[in-house]
Amino acid sequence: MQPSYSLPLIKKLVSGDKYRITVSAFQTAALMGFLDEDITECIVDFLEPSHFYKTMAAEQKPGLMQDVYKITYEGKRVYLKLQINESGIAVIVSFKEDESFG
Repeated sequence: MQPSYSLPLIKKLVSGDKYRITVSAFQTAALMGFLDEDITECIVDFLEPSHFYKTMAAEQKPGLMQDVYKITYEGKRVYLKLQINESGIAVIVSFKEDESFG
């Protein structure tokens, strides 16, 4: 399975301030002790293609896909869901603790 979106493009959009973070992603990141700067740093500076987990259909936006990545950032396991919306803006849909590691 391949990602639906180019990771270099997502990184470029995020580093160029052409992104948004959903309220739920912001809230769950905050519960982990992360601010929006941490979220963007995780994506731009640390996310690699090898962290890709799966791609899935967006529940809230029919026709769009979401790419899921799993990464350990600042010692915490993170479940990260990304997409690019119809306007070409990167959307950080989820940034939460990954509880699937056993």
